[in-house]
Amino acid sequence: MNRDAQMIIDHELETLKQLPPLAGLPESLLAQVLQDSRLVFYPRGAHVAHPDLGGDLTTLFIVKQGRIALHMPDTLENAHQGAPEAELGPGSLFGSEWALGQRPPAYIYLAADDCFCWQLGRKAQEALQQSPQLWRWLMEESWRGLEQLRERQTRDREARYLAEQVLCQPLGSLLQRAPLSVAPEQSCAAVQALMAEEKTGSVVVVEQGRPVGIITETDLVRRSLALGGAQDLTAAGIMSPRPVTLNATHTLAEAALEMTSRGIRHVPVVDDEGLLLGVVSERDIFMRQRAGFGTLAAPIEQAESVAALAPIVATIRESGRGMYLQGMGAVQLTNLISSLNDRVAERILALVEAAHELPGSYCWLAFGSEGRMEQTFSTDQDNGLIFVPSGTEQVEAERQQYLAFADQVNQALDQVGFPLCKGNIMARNPEWCLTLEEWQQRFSRWVRSPTPEALLNASIFFDFRPLHGDASLAEALRDHLFGLSQENAIFLHMMAKNALTAIPPLGKFSRFNTEKAKQNTVDLKTMGVRLFVDIARIYALKHGVRATNTIQRLRLGGQKLKRNPKLIEADIAAFEFIQAIRMGGQLLAKTGDDPNRIDPYSLNELDQRVLQESFRQAQLLQERLRLDYRA
Repeated sequence: MNRDAQMIIDHELETLKQLPPLAGLPESLLAQVLQDSRLVFYPRGAHVAHPDLGGDLTTLFIVKQGRIALHMPDTLENAHQGAPEAELGPGSLFGSEWALGQRPPAYIYLAADDCFCWQLGRKAQEALQQSPQLWRWLMEESWRGLEQLRERQTRDREARYLAEQVLCQPLGSLLQRAPLSVAPEQSCAAVQALMAEEKTGSVVVVEQGRPVGIITETDLVRRSLALGGAQDLTAAGIMSPRPVTLNATHTLAEAALEMTSRGIRHVPVVDDEGLLLGVVSERDIFMRQRAGFGTLAAPIEQAESVAALAPIVATIRESGRGMYLQGMGAVQLTNLISSLNDRVAERILALVEAAHELPGSYCWLAFGSEGRMEQTFSTDQDNGLIFVPSGTEQVEAERQQYLAFADQVNQALDQVGFPLCKGNIMARNPEWCLTLEEWQQRFSRWVRSPTPEALLNASIFFDFRPLHGDASLAEALRDHLFGLSQENAIFLHMMAKNALTAIPPLGKFSRFNTEKAKQNTVDLKTMGVRLFVDIARIYALKHGVRATNTIQRLRLGGQKLKRNPKLIEADIAAFEFIQAIRMGGQLLAKTGDDPNRIDPYSLNELDQRVLQESFRQAQLLQERLRLDYRA
């Protein structure tokens, strides 16, 4: 082998040794990998892998140069035009999702730039099998990818479902103003002037409050022209008589069907006695559909300013209230509200980021209920930031740049409807704008010295989720946390004792133990939802469950505990019911009231009984925790 060829091989070896999945492996093993790999070039836009194109499902790739974009399965044209779900840069190893499972890829892999990738042959993969460390990494990466895909598909499925549910709302929910009506003897000129002044496309002709006809802009033009524009024309002369009417309790879907089948665009809405309540137009239904969860994402992503996002956030909450009143489950609703809130936050981050020259890689973190994807109608901000400094000497200077950026983001979130955190748990606070090493040190201190303050911080900060930026930073922090908690039995014991201080509000001689000082109410957040959230977090830390959502933790953690599947489902059902009652209370809460407090005796008999049983289920779960940790 000549000297130049050896230099090239040595250079490639040095490159391989720097890649995260291969770092620390013996040089002889990497030499074997390199010997059975070939360098493949993909021009920008080329397909590296596609679910529908088949191909070799045994090959692993390592990106040497350029970027590979991952798109959700769709048409080839949309894959080229749409924004990617993720991007893989130099050093990324991919292909495990199909190489390990021998199944088509879940994503479309496109070359975002001109790319060079190492394509690993069978012998190279066999050589790598000598390293359990690498294959464990591959399995974790494959699992993370599948989890992300599953979460995305779940969000999309629920969004479509909610978009359909918009049409199940009653027509009465669309009536925002008093109906515009005229008497039959009203002159045509007066009707025309009224419609122009009110900027409306129709008026209803009424007698004794009941619709007898309807006049649209088309009626005004066609019929008045057909009759020669006579000056003595009246509303009765140009109206469409006996209009189709619907009751306020009919749904938007029924109104849409009537309009389509009869070729009309306006339907008067009446009460049970036939009195006019208002008019619903084809445009009203279309706009309400657009305001549904299934289509709110598009205007979020298209928003060009922070101000443009404020009405969208208001619509999300209003639509959420409508969906809840129509019977949408609390868990599905909190997931969707959180998902849309995520998109709003991501859009704000992108808008603010465009105005800043940030020095390097960072990740925006969501904490608390946002981190668990359990945001309700009443929510503020809980966030932080991890950044990677250029060097030790630049940490403080670069921190100031990130703090200025974070302050603008926090202010923008407040502007669109997410209030600033009263406890100052926000990325603009230097306490929560840290390097990865600083976050790891902070977590280590809390776990190794579980003071009351540390346990409180754990209940907030350990439910973190990457929202924007380099998600690998958050996953590295999670790996560090798992290592700490699984090695420290005392910390988990103290967390268990802390979780057991919250006692389900069950009465000894009555159904519920209410607080007289709080107008005989129960706090469903601290004495209800928290019971499940705290326990689910402990078992997630104990068993390395990466999910942050409470229901996922209850299910996955329960399986790790070998808890009876029926008990796991009962835990989840109890949590869901308490969350549903809590959200209902938030809708009814008056200004100044604690939105998480309800009078349980104000519920109907059935709801009282189910709530009581839900608290008893929490007691059973606490008993399991008490036995496991002897707390």
